[in-house]
Amino acid sequence: MSRETDSERIGNLERDLETLALISREQEAEIRLLRERVAQLRASRWRKLGQRLGLAMTMDWERES
Repeated sequence: MSRETDSERIGNLERDLETLALISREQEAEIRLLRERVAQLRASRWRKLGQRLGLAMTMDWERES
């Protein structure tokens, strides 16, 4: 069983941290995009008309704001 040196361990932890930071940034960008799309859907005149006419359901997440 091989034992890591402190410098190897630090290097591995730094790489892991960089990877996690990259994943986090990607997820934040995706969340931002999805929020924009939800806002566009909420603002859609056609969707609002459909809801008023009873042709489109109002989803729970649309009632939040």
